[in-house]
Amino acid sequence: MIRTAVLAGLLALGAAVPALAGGDPAAVAAVEAFLRNDEKAMLAAVLADKDAAADFNDDVKLAGADPKLMKLVLDKWRGRIVAYAEADARIPTPDVEGTYKNYGALMTPRTRAYMLRRLKTMSDNDRNSLIEYLDAVDTALKDNNGKLTWYTKKVVAGIFDKYREDLNTYLPTPFAQGAKLGGPAASASLASLHKAAEQPAVAVPATPSTKDPVVKKPPVPGKKPAVVADGKNSVAVSSSTAALDQARDAAEAERRAGGNFDGNVTAPADGSVAGGNGSGRPPLGASTPGAKPSLTAGVPSPSDPDDNFLSDVKKLKTGKAPMKFFEYVPAGLGLLLGGLIGFLLGGPIGLLIGAGAGIIAGDALGSKFFK
Repeated sequence: MIRTAVLAGLLALGAAVPALAGGDPAAVAAVEAFLRNDEKAMLAAVLADKDAAADFNDDVKLAGADPKLMKLVLDKWRGRIVAYAEADARIPTPDVEGTYKNYGALMTPRTRAYMLRRLKTMSDNDRNSLIEYLDAVDTALKDNNGKLTWYTKKVVAGIFDKYREDLNTYLPTPFAQGAKLGGPAASASLASLHKAAEQPAVAVPATPSTKDPVVKKPPVPGKKPAVVADGKNSVAVSSSTAALDQARDAAEAERRAGGNFDGNVTAPADGSVAGGNGSGRPPLGASTPGAKPSLTAGVPSPSDPDDNFLSDVKKLKTGKAPMKFFEYVPAGLGLLLGGLIGFLLGGPIGLLIGAGAGIIAGDALGSKFFK
């Protein structure tokens, strides 16, 4: 009962939020309540397309009016998820010999959306480890004029291998198989419901009134119009003559205020734009001879999603990832070699000094080697 009430609230909120690329947050949350963690990331990838997001928002809005339709929405969009997974399960690894400005440029909008959503459902250690790998690739690109090092080439290939593995693991599941069969029918049913909802309402003829119609009597020639007092002024009830007088008075008032009765404004002599209350805006600057007016607004260009990707990823980091085995190897080798050389040169004391120096040198060389 509580879940149904929460769902209804999310659906109603989703219907009220303006359409966004990626889907309305409330609408996405309403559908995600029924999805697995991997499906949530796949839905984010599907909704990276603006047209798909608008379609999704419309479906959730329709289900908001009738929560029983959520089953159709789930079947349709699971079908879309399956179609996406089948396509991207064969996506090639980016050209690791190419030149890229940052890690985000190695990815498509769908893979970026997938990874950002997938990171949120990972364990802390796995999430922090993956973020550090991504950061290492991004740093290598910046330090090597957009080129990957031998180590970061392997990291990129490994990340895309894991991405394809996730999609291929999902496809044989009962969820995916059922959606592959039922998705097209659910999509057709929702299309019919949308079409029916767009049909104009049938006008209901008004019920004739049983009261006698009011018949207006024509004005009597020579008779003065009745006067109604409103507390301050006396207003003449409209007649043909009175209406014409009022129109003339209004035209005269408009002319005195600086405008014409047909709506065209006559600019005052001082160059200001007349306002309704008589106050004007600052004078308009004189136009430059021969200059063409520009219709381009000074709006800053939208931010590049490639540039934003890693900054969005880093916000999800919750701590330092545990060290991997290979990260201990350089320092360990430095310890052994430094200690051996130190012992040969200076005995036990040389052993301690050489071991310490070896650890420091090995760690520094290892960091450079695995960059």
